[in-house]
Amino acid sequence: MKTKIVQFSVTVAVLLSLSNLDFAQMPNLRTATNYVVFTKTGAVGNTGTSQITGNIGTNNGAITGFGAPTTINGNIDSGNAVTVQCAADVQAAYDELFNTAPTSTSHTPAFGSGETVFAGVYSIAAAGSVAGDLTLDAQGNSNAVFIFKFGGAFTTGASATIHLLNGALPCNVFWAAEGAIAMATLTVMKGTLIANNGAISMGASGTLVGRMLSTTGAASVYGVSVSLPLCSSVPLPIELISFTGECDSHNIILKWITESENNNYYFTVERSVEGINWQVVGRVEGSGTSYSKQTYSLTDRLPNMQSSFYRLKQTDDNGNYKYGNVIAMQKCGDKAANNLVVFPNPSRGKFGLLFSGNAKQVHSIEIFNSSSQKIYGSNDFQSKFDLSGKTPGIYYMHIQLNSETVTTEIVVEK
Repeated sequence: MKTKIVQFSVTVAVLLSLSNLDFAQMPNLRTATNYVVFTKTGAVGNTGTSQITGNIGTNNGAITGFGAPTTINGNIDSGNAVTVQCAADVQAAYDELFNTAPTSTSHTPAFGSGETVFAGVYSIAAAGSVAGDLTLDAQGNSNAVFIFKFGGAFTTGASATIHLLNGALPCNVFWAAEGAIAMATLTVMKGTLIANNGAISMGASGTLVGRMLSTTGAASVYGVSVSLPLCSSVPLPIELISFTGECDSHNIILKWITESENNNYYFTVERSVEGINWQVVGRVEGSGTSYSKQTYSLTDRLPNMQSSFYRLKQTDDNGNYKYGNVIAMQKCGDKAANNLVVFPNPSRGKFGLLFSGNAKQVHSIEIFNSSSQKIYGSNDFQSKFDLSGKTPGIYYMHIQLNSETVTTEIVVEK
């Protein structure tokens, strides 16, 4: 009985000490605060059309792919006094995160799948991941901090979504990994992510309110929307989960989902050929004020006879407006090949596959080498392929749809 009393007393003492911690004061990002994409050593690259709000930079590496139609509301820094200090501050922030005492060491490496977690420091000894929906509940405390640290790489599954509830703020959410961080296509992420000794990337059509930082490794984005996290409890006009497009014969169907809306009057969808001059496609009424998911769609029945860019404009009850994600769409038509994009191509082995049609049309995907030997097979649509370790050269991807087979070449570089 005495042993049980001692254990109970120790547990209470630990809980009391944790409740007195001022989580909102850690970690201190210092000069890294204003960077949305930064690496201490490595290249910073963008493929596709991205929308960046915040600074990007590297202390040692090239910066490529951020020209028009990608938009950047911030500075681009490379190899100067500012990046030297930022590199040191990113490393210090990572060290501070990993030295923070955990409040939970029993959670499985996999988060999400409809789960809700509360403020604390979640420590995973190995690699970890997020799949599906993960809700961070601050329980009414706007200073509540969520820290997730992994002893290995960290990944998100396609369409993984982080939800913030009851005062949780993206500026108080941190993800740290001893290794690479890779966010799959259509991920909706919140918080600051720091990869130590590994690359960091966000796949096509991803959305991040936070930062992508690395101590050593490339920082890559693929047609994403990235913005600095807000540290205010003032409600945003809308919280956008996704903005996508798909082909329906020659038409293009634009779809978007909001998680919450505040005095939202209406949406406007705009189209552009080159990403500079825009014209209105149509208007859709908003839901006013809503705290549940709302789904919208608009069909463009007169799309351009070539690839197009689309963007979403939101207008509130007072006439104020803001622009959201920019997406690119290939010409729609009878041939499904127009709806398929493999990226990046060439690659050192890791490829993404975008299909702007109905993914249920895809019955199988097979990859063959130059000797006609099958090296990969899937019975449904897959958005990612990893051929790392395969002999550099040309490979052939066969995609079987309802009425045709599409074949495309992919190249594995050295």
